[in-house]
Amino acid sequence: MQSRIARTAESLFADKGFEETTVDEIAAAVGMSQRSFFRYFASKDEVVFEGLERLSEQLATRLAARPLEEPEWDSLRRSFDPVAERFADPEHREHDAAIQRIIDRSPRLLAAYLCRLERLQRALTEALLARAVRRSECGTDEVVVRAMVGGACACLHAATLHAAEDPEAFGRGLDRAMTALRPAA
Repeated sequence: MQSRIARTAESLFADKGFEETTVDEIAAAVGMSQRSFFRYFASKDEVVFEGLERLSEQLATRLAARPLEEPEWDSLRRSFDPVAERFADPEHREHDAAIQRIIDRSPRLLAAYLCRLERLQRALTEALLARAVRRSECGTDEVVVRAMVGGACACLHAATLHAAEDPEAFGRGLDRAMTALRPAA
């Protein structure tokens, strides 16, 4: 039921706009009460971000599982593979591009999205710092690691924004951006 509500809401957001769509309209379109809607989602914002939360967790888990000897930048790129895989699948690609367009058109959603991106950056930074400890690297510069993660996430964000207009271009865009910003060895 949750995915049915989400798909219906996303369709309404795409047609009418996020701010213009009410929870009552979403609930009515699904054939339920507003109260029932709130059993599945805390707000209509949560409908938009529900999948992104799971994806962020998946990226951090992927990064933590990368080989210790792999350069951090390469590990960051490989941790973004779930996003590239979603954009490689036509159904997911169109859905994710539509969600990104909805986010881009709403100042409130964009602010919330950027907060979530910041949380992802913290999680990825923590994963790389933990990895440095496992490799017994003393004196790892947290500022440099944080900047590296920020640069990688900026590449991810840029590719995602571009893919909202040209969904098939995500993987190529991400690889071009990450190659251009690759830190010096």
